[in-house]
Amino acid sequence: MARNRRRDSLPTGPPTRPPAPQPAAPWAAQQPPPPAPPWAASPQAAPQQEAYSGALSAIRPSADRMARYQEAFTRQLHFDMTRLVSGSMLPPEFDMGTFCRRMVRTLLWAALTDHPEHMVAETLRQVGAQNWLAGFPDEEYANVAHALIQTVHYLTQPDWSTSTGSAWISFFMWVESHMLAGAGQAAAEDAAAREAQAREAAARRADAEREAARVTAISRRSSGRHGQAVSDVNLERVASILDDDDEEDSGYGQIMISMTRNPLKGSPRQPER
Repeated sequence: MARNRRRDSLPTGPPTRPPAPQPAAPWAAQQPPPPAPPWAASPQAAPQQEAYSGALSAIRPSADRMARYQEAFTRQLHFDMTRLVSGSMLPPEFDMGTFCRRMVRTLLWAALTDHPEHMVAETLRQVGAQNWLAGFPDEEYANVAHALIQTVHYLTQPDWSTSTGSAWISFFMWVESHMLAGAGQAAAEDAAAREAQAREAAARRADAEREAARVTAISRRSSGRHGQAVSDVNLERVASILDDDDEEDSGYGQIMISMTRNPLKGSPRQPER
C-alpha cells in the first residue's frame, strides 16, 4: 500500500528540478502553530495505529477464546493487578473489581469488534475518562499492561508464543494511548468546572460584601432609626448568600437576620407589670 512506502525509497522516474522556494509571508514567523491540548494524541499515535491494525489478526484467536471465559479472565486480571498495583497509589474508595471488569469488557470488545477504528478509539477515550473519574492514576497503566500479558499468557498457555505476546503489547499500547487521551480530557473538563465554581463563589462573596457595605452605610445615615435602616436592606438576600457560602453552618445567615431585626444593644428590658 502507498501509505507503507518508505519516504527515502529511490524514485523510479526521471529526475525533476525541485520547485523554487517561495518567499514566506511577512506574518508567517509571527504566528506559531496553536499548542495541542494536553489530551491530544502523542507523536507516537501513527506508529501505534499501524501496530494496532497489524496486531488484531494475531490476538483475535486468543481474544475469542478468552471471551468464552470472561469471568476467569476478569478474576485472573484482578489477581495480577492487586499484586502489581500498591493500594497506597489508589484512592480509598477505588473498586479494583469494577475496574477490572470494565477493562476486560473493553479490551475484548476492542479486539473482536468490526466497528470502524475511529469508533473504537472514541469508546476507548470514554472508558479512559471513566477510569480517571474513578480515581485510577495514569501512571498505573504500565502495570495494567504487565497484568494483561501475564493473564493472557496464563489463560492461553497451549497457544502462547512470543509473537502473540508482542501483538498483545502493541494492541494495548494503542488502547492505552486513547484511554490516556480520554483521561486528559476529563481532567481538563473537571479543572474548568472547578474554576467556574470558584469564580461563581467569588462573585457571590463580593455580592455579599457589597450588600453588607450598603447595610453599614444605611445604618450610619439613619442616625439611630434602626427600623427604617432594616426596611431598606434586602436581608433575605444577604442571608441566602451567607448560607450558600457557609456549608458547615447553613443557618448562619438566618441568625444574622435575627440579630439585625432584634438587636440587643440599646434595647433596655421592659419591667414586668
